[in-house]
Amino acid sequence: MSKFGILSPKYWGIVALLLFGISPVLAQKNLSFSATASSSSSQENHAEKLSIDGDLQTHWSSLSEDKNAWLVLRFPGATEVIKVEINFAPTAVPNETIYLQYLLNGDWKTFHKVENNRAKKIEIQLKKPQLIDRVRLTAQDQKAMEISEVLLLGQQYSDESGLENKPILVNQSGYNLYRSKRFTAPGISDETPFSIVNVKTGKAQFSGKVKGEKGDFSAFNPLTEDEFLVRVKELESFPFRIGPNWMERVTYRNMIDFMLGARHYTGTVKDIRRISFAWRDGDFFNWSMQSLVAMYLSNPEAYERMERKGQYVSNESFADNYKGLWGKLEPFAPETPDIIQLIHWDADVKISQKLDHEMQKAELAHFLYAWPYLKQWLPQQNFDIVYQYVKDNWEKETVSEHSLSQYNLSKEHDLLSLKTQLGTTKGEMPPGFSVIPNLMLYEVALRKGDAAAEKFFAAAYRQLDWMINNLDWSDPMTTKGQRMSEHMTMRAFAYFYQQFPERAPEGIPEKVKEWAQLMLDRSDNLWDFRKYSVEEWTPPGWNETGNILGFPAAVFAANGILEDKTLINDLEMLAWSHFENSFGRNPTGRQFSYKGPEEVEGVDLGWYSRHRGGIGLLDEVQFVFDGSPKSFHYPNFPEAGDLGWTEGWVQFNTAFNLSMAYMANYYTDIALEKTGDGKYTVAITAPLNFDYKTIESVSLKISNQSGDSMMVQLKEDQPLGVKLIGAIEFTGDAIFFENQKLPFGKDDTLTLSYGYGFFQRSLVLSVADFN
Repeated sequence: MSKFGILSPKYWGIVALLLFGISPVLAQKNLSFSATASSSSSQENHAEKLSIDGDLQTHWSSLSEDKNAWLVLRFPGATEVIKVEINFAPTAVPNETIYLQYLLNGDWKTFHKVENNRAKKIEIQLKKPQLIDRVRLTAQDQKAMEISEVLLLGQQYSDESGLENKPILVNQSGYNLYRSKRFTAPGISDETPFSIVNVKTGKAQFSGKVKGEKGDFSAFNPLTEDEFLVRVKELESFPFRIGPNWMERVTYRNMIDFMLGARHYTGTVKDIRRISFAWRDGDFFNWSMQSLVAMYLSNPEAYERMERKGQYVSNESFADNYKGLWGKLEPFAPETPDIIQLIHWDADVKISQKLDHEMQKAELAHFLYAWPYLKQWLPQQNFDIVYQYVKDNWEKETVSEHSLSQYNLSKEHDLLSLKTQLGTTKGEMPPGFSVIPNLMLYEVALRKGDAAAEKFFAAAYRQLDWMINNLDWSDPMTTKGQRMSEHMTMRAFAYFYQQFPERAPEGIPEKVKEWAQLMLDRSDNLWDFRKYSVEEWTPPGWNETGNILGFPAAVFAANGILEDKTLINDLEMLAWSHFENSFGRNPTGRQFSYKGPEEVEGVDLGWYSRHRGGIGLLDEVQFVFDGSPKSFHYPNFPEAGDLGWTEGWVQFNTAFNLSMAYMANYYTDIALEKTGDGKYTVAITAPLNFDYKTIESVSLKISNQSGDSMMVQLKEDQPLGVKLIGAIEFTGDAIFFENQKLPFGKDDTLTLSYGYGFFQRSLVLSVADFN
């Protein structure tokens, strides 16, 4: 019989089986999954580690004078604890009152209380699993604590896919031509050769060497639809493709289909869900409107050419308890693109239900700002009613009853006021969330001739100036701690700096450069994965999915400000490494969607499981990001399996939407090349070539200083090309395209543009540029 009754230290792997939901053999191989202990105090020869050494005859003791004794057990990541067992030392007087607590947003929250205890052994069966990455036992009876052993038993998961991970981790779907391409090879020594092998021919077409357990094949850009794999010695990756705009090809339609299905009331589920408005599962801070507007402005033709799957759904066709939940805005026109339908839906619900929470009404500024590009499909009544609502409610400090939920952390809801409240790891109240809305409303007010326009600019200036002087990037709660809302902060910096360069607060480039360097410092690992802090891989106790998906948006926004080419290139690699992470280049080797293999071209291994039920009821919606690796899995413990919470959230997808929008804008470029006497080629590089078997086209706007304009049709230069080109002629006083003529005098300037608003990409030319 062991000293532990039924367990001795050599069988500690069995405890790990219960704690972590993995096999005993694997648990014995990975003892790092065991907790580490700390305490308020400890007596000599009775250290904290003795409370988790598997021996009932040894124990931890706090000092006798310690009247607020506590013991913290910390694990490598979050898990769902279902039972806690506390064994007091054989000679101890048991504590009568003990609180069990977990850490949330820097505060310890009590999830169970033990009171009136006299027993030497306490067994606590929790009513529901408690998601934690650390637990604190704290005495509430002013007595010292003497504890032999603490056991935490957790939820066990299983993988039913029947598929095995691969030892070389890649983006399973594929990589974009001419962009960063990396893989991770855990445990492989530096200088070990690798090769990129054509699956069809079996021949190696590129080679390199592993460094830091990863390889780079960014220079490999084959113009073929063949599949490839990475081979290191006898080890191989899943196959993948390399093509123009590959990430956009496999996600654009999926992004729209998700938003269509996730609509409240009219999507895939007709139920009325609590704390849900336009979208299921709470949209106080899901940033849906701005993600949709950004997507459209960044790449309008890609969305306009999509098949129309949505349609207007009248509120009148629903039961009485649905009346008034939408329908205040007049319907959109027939054949309206799905993305415009979704923008209309979000605004309609906000107006119909009079949503006045500051994070909700701020979203309406994006609708008003985008109106010049939306109005071809939407009635003028839509703008008028939204504009009036915003004017009436923008400075309103209080909120209606619907906002009185756990997400109403705002001290007041006047969007002109300075916001100094730091958000939480739930994602609400990210620094600077009011900056872009105020700047957008400033521009809208100017268009309307509103004499009060300047107050919106002043509020945005005051907010960003405060951020420059007060945000501490070294505090991870300012960055990765904002989870799927982190991108809001850096995007605010970029918008102000790029749209109002002459009026922006001082210090933006310096502040952004500090952020960029810290992000790179925290990403020096085999995954090129930006960590939460030096010690922590992910935010304590929380899912990481939306943060990984939204991080590229922050990177591309920052790169629009930075000037250091090396810093820009290194950050760009980080943006791609996080896309790669979400598509399989991570310790689990899995793409983040449970249904990834059936929904995303090229994906072999989807997420372990999906959450059935919940507020969002998203399990059957297309393209749900269900989960992501937890701290348990890093730096490389795939055997941890399906640990931590798995559940899709609209906020995760909108973070990805914004990353894709900022990436589209970042890589869009317009160029002019002389091909002969008076003849020129106009070329645009933009994410528009998705169908490699079809020659696709785009309309580029050319305008002169007088406001005259014409549309030039550009087409792909080759099936697997990234450029679309067209021919124009210059006669000295005019530009010609086919049968169109645009006057262009010697003192005139010509602007070639694609995209809209703050995402418009332009090339401005003078007559000298044509000579």
